[in-house]
Amino acid sequence: MIKTGKEPIKVTTYLAILSVCFIINLPGIVITPMEGRLKEILHDPELEIQLLTILPNFVIIPFVLLTAKLSVCRHKIPWIVSALFLYLGCALAYLFFNSMTALIIISCLLGCANGILIPFSMGFVVNTFFNKYRTRQLGIKSATSNLSVVIGSFIVGALVEKANWHMPFIVYLAAILPLIFSFWLKDIPGLSAKSASSLQVDISSSSSNVKKIDLPKVWSLIANNVSLSFMAMAVVIYLPQLIQGLGLDPMLAGKVISVFFIAVLGAGLGLLPFVRCLKHFSFFGIALFLLTGLTLITFVHFEWAFYVGAVFVGLAFGLFQPFIYDKTSYTVTDRSQSIRALSYVLTALYTAIAVEPFIVEGISLLFKIRDVNKFVFLLCFFMAIVYSICALCLRKKFAFSVEKEYIAEAEEMT
Repeated sequence: MIKTGKEPIKVTTYLAILSVCFIINLPGIVITPMEGRLKEILHDPELEIQLLTILPNFVIIPFVLLTAKLSVCRHKIPWIVSALFLYLGCALAYLFFNSMTALIIISCLLGCANGILIPFSMGFVVNTFFNKYRTRQLGIKSATSNLSVVIGSFIVGALVEKANWHMPFIVYLAAILPLIFSFWLKDIPGLSAKSASSLQVDISSSSSNVKKIDLPKVWSLIANNVSLSFMAMAVVIYLPQLIQGLGLDPMLAGKVISVFFIAVLGAGLGLLPFVRCLKHFSFFGIALFLLTGLTLITFVHFEWAFYVGAVFVGLAFGLFQPFIYDKTSYTVTDRSQSIRALSYVLTALYTAIAVEPFIVEGISLLFKIRDVNKFVFLLCFFMAIVYSICALCLRKKFAFSVEKEYIAEAEEMT
């Protein structure tokens, strides 16, 4: 049995939670390394390649918001299982279709499925675990999601040049795993119709005048999430082009991105010791990690600097993600609204990823900047300075604060 802070859950139920978390970061890891090869094989214009890369990111956003509505309905399991089947169906479709139009449609459908699964996977942890157990499990959830990216990137890298161009898409067949464990989803609190009914009884017994979600706090977390995600994702989106523009080994980009995700993975497991050490200055520590990494990448164009910079940015992003999602649980007054609040904050992450290329391109055109790749890291460097000042000066405000109970739990768990 796995301890939750209240009633323990079965190991199979815990594996069901982790199996869904394992697949949510996979979409997109195949397309980027294959862009060059797809141009050669399918002979499609640059516009269609860009649509294949960008459009699925926009499709995810409305479905993440849709989950906010689905999270308060009684029958959640059919939606989750349907999303898993759609995910697996897209994985199989990738192996047989040969046109760019088909790949774009499949990728958008995969984005729809993933948009539903992402908030639910986070909600599994928030609704199942409590207090100090929730903090640790959010770190494990983050590590599990990023472990799949590390493994998937390795598989894609091994298959992208040496095998049939369809083969890298087999990484998406990992959806079989959560489908197998879906039989135990009913044991997750709030998912079955029975447990959902009990939650509704709890809600109806509370005062109707009680505000269920503290929207000002949610908006502060959204702003925080958008800002840091924008800066951290620049490493994934623009670093490969920067390395190529500097005339360095093209293989270096893939290695640096892998190091970034390994750092994200490790940071998720080290959240509690980090909070125990820095206490109320934890967000400022995250900001310093981010600033250090971006400084190295922006101004020191050597291989070692890219590796070390990616580690620092990865640590910042890996510590930040479970931290910010755990703080989301403090914005609701009843558990049934947890996934709804998480959906709003998660939308900020995917909005930042989706609109970042357009923002950067727009600023570059407005000021007639020639080297966009160098400019974006310079922009993120100055943003990181401002963010660090905010994290220090606003450390008592909700978006950057660390509650005393949180620090006490970190000290107890470590």
